[in-house]
Amino acid sequence: MSPTGPTMKLGSWPRHLILPTFAPASAALALASLCASLGCGALRGGCGQDSIDGVLGGVDGNPMALPAGDSVVDPFGGRGSGPGSRVPTVGAVLPLEGSPSMRERARLFGEGLEVGVELARARGVELELVVEDNRGTSSGSVRAAATLADRGVLAVLGPLDAGNLRAAVGAVPDYLPFFSPTAGHLPEARRGVYSLAAGDAEAGRALAATLWELGHRAAVVIHPSRARERIEVEAFRSTFESFGGTVRRRIEYSPGTTTFEAQLLEAKSLAPSLLVVAAPADDIRLLAPQIAFFGLDELGLQVAGTIGWSAPSVLEGLPTRHTEGVVALSTVSPGGCHEPPSEFVTAYESHFRRTLRSDIPAKGYDLLTIVLFAHAAGASRAAEVQSRLELIDEVPGVGATYTFSGGQLSRRYHPVRIEGGELRPLGRAPPACTRPSVEPPPDSGSSR
Repeated sequence: MSPTGPTMKLGSWPRHLILPTFAPASAALALASLCASLGCGALRGGCGQDSIDGVLGGVDGNPMALPAGDSVVDPFGGRGSGPGSRVPTVGAVLPLEGSPSMRERARLFGEGLEVGVELARARGVELELVVEDNRGTSSGSVRAAATLADRGVLAVLGPLDAGNLRAAVGAVPDYLPFFSPTAGHLPEARRGVYSLAAGDAEAGRALAATLWELGHRAAVVIHPSRARERIEVEAFRSTFESFGGTVRRRIEYSPGTTTFEAQLLEAKSLAPSLLVVAAPADDIRLLAPQIAFFGLDELGLQVAGTIGWSAPSVLEGLPTRHTEGVVALSTVSPGGCHEPPSEFVTAYESHFRRTLRSDIPAKGYDLLTIVLFAHAAGASRAAEVQSRLELIDEVPGVGATYTFSGGQLSRRYHPVRIEGGELRPLGRAPPACTRPSVEPPPDSGSSR
């Protein structure tokens, strides 16, 4: 039973799922082969199609309310990752109640976890997954995190937003790692807390190196006044200037801005040869057409930016004239491919019997993959997860290849140029749509 209430056990995994054959370099096979070769055992875990899909989304799309303290747990049982156990218990803090938008994100994230557990199960990976409902509140996040800490989980996936993440982190020992898919910023002075939506300094460094190699020596930068973009732009500035370049001006705008006349006219007054727009995809869809509208295209400048430009919503949602020639970054191998790997899509659509239309399930899959890689590398306790991740060169996922160094989560970035609405590689690049091969991580006794 859960420390704070009864445990909800869900039906077993559906047996009708037909799993695809995976290419040797795929993330799914890399994860499964790695865990199997290092003795992860046979799967215990997860929640079936009637589980996360039913509990997070409810029945027939109606949300199911769970009393505080109830958990969605492994229907197969298992001891978890407590002392003396080889079976990792992974926790998740998600809003099973709360706003409709938050519940929808939780449902999609949970679906990615479910696919991850199903693919692991096919390869004999043993796993227990425990989901605690935080009801979308700080107090609920405190309770949920404390419950998972008492249970001895290896890591916590979630919460989804920065405020609840901060509350959850403050309620548990410092050694328990958290992995959020969507928190925009992280608690200060707390190692072992990661988010796929927090700023990644490596993006700024990669863009600076690319533009310097292309011969650019001065830039004007436009970006929102948010923590994520400020981290990336500061890394861009420091790296670009270390090469000998100059950032002539940084022009910020408030999140939610829809008309960029003031910012673009200020940039135009500087007559730049390089305009860097470091912004999320939703902003780029509004801002990119205004670059021409306010006459900056007449300057013959080069437009560049980070991964927002390579998002499918930008490539497919804007006329090609607004993105043509832009130098950007991508977290997948360049060459015109910007969709999730086909094996993940096939597994998702076979399992749920519907088309994959969101990138959130991939985030759930990737974060679960990261935790299982840490366990395969020798992390049997929460306190060992961060150090073990930093012994692994890289973790291949659906949305990116991840690296860990100095307590920071980063991605591998590929420089690209957008041509005809497609991503084209700059410089040497691996073949289109391939996933990097993965070397087994060092065993528990290795050190770098």
